[in-house]
Amino acid sequence: MTFPEKLDQSTRDAGSPLLVGLDPDPARMPLHLIDRHPVVNDLVTAFCHEVIDATRDHACGYKLNLAFFEALGRQAFSVFADVVNAIPQNRLVVADAKRGDIGNTAEKYRDAFFGQFGVDAVTLSPFMGLDTMASFLEDDRYGVFALTLTSNPGSADLMEQKLEDGKTMSVHLAESFRRMQKTVPGTLGMVVGATKAGKLRPVLEANPEAPLLIPGIGAQGGSIDELALALQTHHGPALIPISRDIIYAGTGLSWKEDVAGRAEWYKERLKGLMS
Repeated sequence: MTFPEKLDQSTRDAGSPLLVGLDPDPARMPLHLIDRHPVVNDLVTAFCHEVIDATRDHACGYKLNLAFFEALGRQAFSVFADVVNAIPQNRLVVADAKRGDIGNTAEKYRDAFFGQFGVDAVTLSPFMGLDTMASFLEDDRYGVFALTLTSNPGSADLMEQKLEDGKTMSVHLAESFRRMQKTVPGTLGMVVGATKAGKLRPVLEANPEAPLLIPGIGAQGGSIDELALALQTHHGPALIPISRDIIYAGTGLSWKEDVAGRAEWYKERLKGLMS
């Protein structure tokens, strides 16, 4: 199955473009889970399994933030692999890694995420050049979401700066990705922030069919209505990752039910963003 086929199938099966973000922070986990799992790696694994079980009917997939797993130390990738394996086969798995490096180093990152861990897509930084993404795009079963106009305020330092031709760096990136997509079998999408909804139109017009990964809804304060307006003329599919506002929806014994309820609420709110 190609990446676009799995993306389409998973969103239609879930009835929503919601990706649940797994950013497991032990300091924020429910006390009853902490008491039950005194070893932090076991705690993180159990927490993620419970989130997946609570949200699998409401989400088209999961976005795993590598930083939260790497912070676990020596067993980090064992925990990461365990969590990936717990995700249903008919759901997307996106590794939020933001890698970006040259040649054989990039190939090893590709082999790790697509070969060893079996994720469907990975986030990459394009700022060392388009060649750093090429090895990830050699197989149509996999996808890349490249940083284009991110949700953090600091994206204005680089991504919103104008180049000599008057276009912003983000527009230049979008145009470059559109050209690159024509030469590779893998899927090249863009990471754009919901908090920048008012600035998205020229970026999306530069790459009108690209799949989008759009963080910023939820804890970051992005508006679903403003995002819907920005996406009106975009022809590619959109995935909406939401992390903290779902996985930390409660802290007591009803935490799992609170997580499920919050995911269902977002599922209904985000239905209108399906292409």
